[in-house]
This record gives sequence, C-alpha cells and structure tokens, in this order.
Amino acid sequence: MNDDADEPATAEDADFDELTALLDELDDLARSLPATARTSFELLLRPEKISHATGVAPERVSALLDGADPERDNSRAAAQKRIVRRLRFLRQTRLKPPATRRRKAREYFLSEIARGAQGHGAQISKQTVHYIFENEQMTSPENIAGIERFFGVRPGFCTLTESEALAGYLAPVVQQLKILLWAVGAAGEHGVTEVAARSTRDLSRDTDALTDILTAVVATHRRQSPGTGGRSGPGGASRSEDAP
Repeated sequence: MNDDADEPATAEDADFDELTALLDELDDLARSLPATARTSFELLLRPEKISHATGVAPERVSALLDGADPERDNSRAAAQKRIVRRLRFLRQTRLKPPATRRRKAREYFLSEIARGAQGHGAQISKQTVHYIFENEQMTSPENIAGIERFFGVRPGFCTLTESEALAGYLAPVVQQLKILLWAVGAAGEHGVTEVAARSTRDLSRDTDALTDILTAVVATHRRQSPGTGGRSGPGGASRSEDAP
C-alpha cells in the first residue's frame, strides 16, 4: 500500500499543479502554431523578460519552463530569503532615471526607498530599510507592500513562490493565445484579423510578438481555406495593423 497516496495535498502541490497545467497548455498551443510563428512564440517566453516581471532568476525561469521542479521549501526561513532576494532584485532592476542626459540611471539610495515607501503608506525608516537590504532582516507585510508599490510592481511580487510567480505570468499569455487561435478559427476570413488584433492588445507585454503570431496564423489559415486564393481584403492579414 502506498502511504503517500493518503497524504493531503498541500498549497505547494496546488501551485505546482497549476504551473504544470499551464506549461502543458503552452506545449499544446506551440504545436498548433505554424512554423512561421515559432520565433514569435519563443519571444513571449524570453527568460529575461519573464524574470524582470516575476523576480525569478532567468536561469530558474528557463529550468522551470523546461519542466524542472520548483522550490518546495516554504518554511519561514526560505520565505524570508525569497522576500529579501526579490527586494534586492527590484532595487537592481528598477533604477532611478538620470536627472540629466550626461548621467546614468542608478540604484535608489536606501534613504530614497524609505521615503518612497513612506509615500505609499508604509511606516518604515531608513534604518529599517538598511536592515532589510544589508542584513536580510524581515519587516512587516505592510512595509514590504509599501516598497513594492514604490517600485511599481503588483502586490505580492516579493512573497510569491516560484510556481505562483511564473503561473501568474503565464496564465494571461495562455489565455491570449487561446483567444487568438479561437478567433481565427471561428471567424474565418470575415473580420478575423480585426477581431484578433484587438485581443492581442489586451496583453501589453508582447503585443508585437502576438501580432506576428496572428499574422502567421491568419496567413496559414487563408492558404488552407478553399476559395481564398491568398488575396488581401477586408479580412486579410493586412488589417492587423489597422484594426482599432
């Protein structure tokens, strides 16, 4: 008898299952795309871009996309290390714009982070910010949220697990690809590009890549549809750039 089968599912298992399901859907979607859309599809899943949006290191993003198991240690110590790591990531990647053209963007000073977080509702001092970034000491959820808001990221950016962060990024990508393919298949020639082009703009992360995928899918659909003759017209691929 397998005792493991009787163990209740954990939150980590649920996160892993969600990520696995999304990756399976992405594989199915990739196989349904024409070869001319593969490069644009890969652009949607650039590890560096996903890393910037999630705080997960690019090499870990690549590994997770390839099916590696995500971190499963959700102890308090592991969660604290993850939060500090994400906070430092924000400081390293969300730089302060230069005041003049001759200057370069730079990391925010700790005092600037403290003032910025205070401006977003956190009751946090420069000394506390120093303890967080330099000594890896934990602070309150309210202070973490204030720093997240200061850096312009969504709530929970620093606290999400690898599975949660990656699933949160991939879910809208999967949704938009499914909408795009459904629109092309359902609408045929009549207005197909206009309908799908509007839907691609809902996902502002990679509108260009989605538009390129749309163009490739529509072109393939037109070649495979009898009687189209590959002509351009009101429903042709050229409308993808002009759709409102």
